[in-house]
Amino acid sequence: MQIFYEIIQTKLSLVGKNPPINDIHKSRKTGLTTGGEDVKTLGQPNIDFTRFFASTPTHEIDGQQVDAIALMNSVSMISMRLDSSNVEHVKYLTTEGLDKQQRLKFLRGIKDELDADLFELSTCNRVLYVGFDVTCDELEEGVLCTTSLESAPFDYFTGIDVWRHLVKVCSGLDSFIMGELQVMSQFRGSVAWHRKHGLISDLNGSFFDHVVSANRMIRREFGFNQTTESMLNLATSALQEIIPNNETISAVVLGFGDMGSKAAEVLLSLGQNDISVISRTPEKAALRNPEIAARVKLMTFEDWKSQESSADLIISTIRNNGPTYNASNPIPTASSAIIMDFSWPPSIDSSGVAENQELFDTEYWIRAAHRLGVEWDYSSTISKSEELISEIQQRFMTALTDKAQAKFRAFMYQTLDDLSKQWQQSDYIEKSHAQIDAFSREIATWICNQSGPFSTSELDEMVLSTRREINPTLLKRVASDVNETVIRINGQSSL
Repeated sequence: MQIFYEIIQTKLSLVGKNPPINDIHKSRKTGLTTGGEDVKTLGQPNIDFTRFFASTPTHEIDGQQVDAIALMNSVSMISMRLDSSNVEHVKYLTTEGLDKQQRLKFLRGIKDELDADLFELSTCNRVLYVGFDVTCDELEEGVLCTTSLESAPFDYFTGIDVWRHLVKVCSGLDSFIMGELQVMSQFRGSVAWHRKHGLISDLNGSFFDHVVSANRMIRREFGFNQTTESMLNLATSALQEIIPNNETISAVVLGFGDMGSKAAEVLLSLGQNDISVISRTPEKAALRNPEIAARVKLMTFEDWKSQESSADLIISTIRNNGPTYNASNPIPTASSAIIMDFSWPPSIDSSGVAENQELFDTEYWIRAAHRLGVEWDYSSTISKSEELISEIQQRFMTALTDKAQAKFRAFMYQTLDDLSKQWQQSDYIEKSHAQIDAFSREIATWICNQSGPFSTSELDEMVLSTRREINPTLLKRVASDVNETVIRINGQSSL
């Protein structure tokens, strides 16, 4: 029975080389062949496996198969970096002045308008929106529809350019102070917040994981991990300059969030004890940082206004859609004071400041930050960063391709190994057990090394011309089985 099976297999292998006359006539009638060369093509089908290792491998996220390149190509982004020409637009587009519930309601409105996943990031000098499976035009339309703006001077990014720009933003290459660490913390916190509230799925959220990974490489290369943490360092330097040694001043800090708490902490470290912290809800604020709260005077905005107290220094870190203090609601103290506004959008308008008070507003800190950035040799750092990001991008894309090739090679070696186990059961195996096992790997290597299409006749020649000592009858069966297997795989859409 075994001999009969191998004879049949050998005959079948010859069918492809000499197709029946009836099949040739049938092909001619249907216009599928016009001569001997076409008949040969039909008899010896071309095999092309390049699609299996040239395509991006799938990654599994929460049980769902994801094509990384397809995910990358589905991303669009509209972005705006703060400058004097777009400041009025940014005020409508940023979420910096909103509390968490207001921000969530605002972004859900845009997400519902788009019917797509949405990510938003607002910092002190930029606002950006990322959409999945939507174009930049659709994303812009959805954002503007939810605001009162008819248009806005956005910059547009798609595909891998979204990734590149986000890497620059997170690495501090696009910040007021080059290399600042705070923006990365904001970015990661925002990604987690969007995931928590269902604005982006875990699948699309994986896109941002690649941004974080590249950011680490950039920071390590440029030594940004040892640079200024945030705008707070700029404020600290300014406070150290304006507060004389061993002199006590009266300081007021507006807001007791992260920035307000740190501002109070810096003042305490400079030996200042006359510190008033103004908060909308002092009791809740104290719970966030009880250690610092115990060393300052906490009060509401109404209390501060009614006291008519004097102050030498006022630091504002509050968030609002517009200036809290302006001509209609001036700073509630007429004493000579230095006022530092670290809020975005600005919380203090110049019209709300008395003549004997000096306001250091957002524009001042932007200019100061740029002066500090000179030490980095800004232009050459940016130029070098472009090259580094391109290298990281190439490594990322190559890794995807290599992974696909590895997957294909593993599949092919396993397939030939399974066939070799069948061949070893043949009556013609004789003393060729070790030879047939090694030969199966040799065949798999030959197939994997083909950089383009190949014909079954080439594969036949490779198998049948081996110098290994294998019984001729068994060798014909090997050629037949291998041809049948590669033709079957070639007809599959995926491995």
